[in-house]
Amino acid sequence: MPKIIKSLKEQVVSTENQYSEVLEYLASQDSIAVDLEFDKNRYRYGFTMCLMQVAVGVDCFVLDPLSDEIDISRTFHLMENPKIQKLTFEFGEDIRLFHHLGCKPKNIYDLSVATKLLDYSQVSLGNILSQFLNIDADKSSQKSNWFQRPLTEKQLQYAADDVRYLHQLESLLNNKIIHKKMMSWVQEEREFFESQDFENTENSNYFKPRDKDGMSEVQWFIFEKLIAYREKLAEGANKPSYQILDKDYLLSLAKSKNEIQSFYAESRAPKKLMNESFKNQLLEVLNKSKVEAIQLGLSLDKLVNPMLSKEEMSIVRSTKKERDSTVANIYKPIQSLIKRDFGENAAVYIMGNKLMTELASGSFLNLRAYKRELISKYADELNLKIELN
Repeated sequence: MPKIIKSLKEQVVSTENQYSEVLEYLASQDSIAVDLEFDKNRYRYGFTMCLMQVAVGVDCFVLDPLSDEIDISRTFHLMENPKIQKLTFEFGEDIRLFHHLGCKPKNIYDLSVATKLLDYSQVSLGNILSQFLNIDADKSSQKSNWFQRPLTEKQLQYAADDVRYLHQLESLLNNKIIHKKMMSWVQEEREFFESQDFENTENSNYFKPRDKDGMSEVQWFIFEKLIAYREKLAEGANKPSYQILDKDYLLSLAKSKNEIQSFYAESRAPKKLMNESFKNQLLEVLNKSKVEAIQLGLSLDKLVNPMLSKEEMSIVRSTKKERDSTVANIYKPIQSLIKRDFGENAAVYIMGNKLMTELASGSFLNLRAYKRELISKYADELNLKIELN
């Protein structure tokens, strides 16, 4: 065990010597607990890892990726080592960040999966720690600025609490999971989670499906160019995108050049950009984008999301009606039996609305084997004929 470990105390690791010692120690473990604190366009530009907390039992190391002496990529071989289990809790955004950084973690055990299968309604880590270990974790620092240095004692405690009790929690949850014969279910969920690719999802929140409503091909092209221009400015200033230009304003500007007249009132540009020079730059981007769009053969009139014909709309309505009927008459009754045997929260996790809609539409890509077995079992009980292939 490294000399720098302080039992029941978080240890900030920000120097090369400490870091190397801790990495060597962690590499010798069979299981470590991991969590990240990050900033996603809240205080600065982009998706940035601000802390990496790693615990062995209750001993916690807070690794500082922002330190000049820490190369956080040296932890990636640990995260990708399938022989070392990584205990986590609600790891969805964390794994997106790892994938964004080029790391594909292996042997992840997200304990929130176990809590959902066990029918716990409040699956935040704070609530679970309170129920299982009678620990009242302080969550007041959850949305604090993780870029600030030095970190406050409250921030350090919050960060450490996200990992230091996970080994104890694993033991308690596994006892219940084994008792209910659900360990194979947990394993399937773990394998499915690891099989997903989150590498290209980081910027997916820039555009929403509804943004395209009523926009021509040329207008949409202009909007994409305006957003790209905003991102370039935001990255250069190291500011969140929304602090540079308002997205809704750019959407309106892409639809109508006349919206440039509302620049001072609607753009929400920072003070240093509230001037005629920047306004003209924005107008230049718009004009050049329009010329480029027309040169590419894009239409000024054709909608990106064209209106459906009466016949097409009729088919859509008919398909939806049939799908909704299948959900109501087949999958909802099956969900009710899962609720009867495993509880309401477990039923929602095992067979939620999204999965039922997919199954009713004939898509079985996200259907795990244990769910397939449950559905077949309850379909037999209900005398329902169902094909899951």
